[in-house]
Amino acid sequence: MDLQQNNLAGLQNNLAGFLNVIIGLGILVGAVQCFFGYRIFKFILALTGFIIGAVLAGAVGHEFSHQVPVTLLAGFVGGFIGAVLLVALYFIGIFLFGAFLGGIVGLALFEAAQSNPEPAILIILALISGVVALVLQKFMIIASTSFGGAWNVIMGIAYFTTGAIDPMHIEKFFQQRGGHLYVMFLFWIALGIAGMIVQYNTAPPTDNKKQANPP
Repeated sequence: MDLQQNNLAGLQNNLAGFLNVIIGLGILVGAVQCFFGYRIFKFILALTGFIIGAVLAGAVGHEFSHQVPVTLLAGFVGGFIGAVLLVALYFIGIFLFGAFLGGIVGLALFEAAQSNPEPAILIILALISGVVALVLQKFMIIASTSFGGAWNVIMGIAYFTTGAIDPMHIEKFFQQRGGHLYVMFLFWIALGIAGMIVQYNTAPPTDNKKQANPP
């Protein structure tokens, strides 16, 4: 019994360390995405697909095996598949980035109104934002990468500094009330706007008669 408990504790520590590494990398990638997202959008798509695939496949592998090597292997395989799919399905990637931005804006609006987020409204906002991203590609790529990257930076820093964020139950964090939450949103907006300004000033010019297509 003690051996099983020790093994379980060791597994949890390994997974916690792995999560810390992932979130730390997320801060770094978020900063690059915030200020250079349009120029490296296809790379960001691949990385996003890798992260989504790795998390989902790793969770499945952990559920079935409870062994770190199997979890990591499943995560890498799932990540590779996710990266290939998201780059191949380019317009779906644009839609997802736009939808992500819409969801974040929805969370900010609910927080400003001091009410708990309504999933149905968040989904509607995400769908609308995703469609707009397909129509206004350059603007939405810049906006979604700027604010999406800023979000990753702010949430990652808050995870390490406040200890109030549980990545498995992120919704509980937004149900709280407190000055730290408003400070986070203010920093997120400021960093996102700064990212948009930098990206618009450094993005290559595009032909208005064509759809914007990042390099």
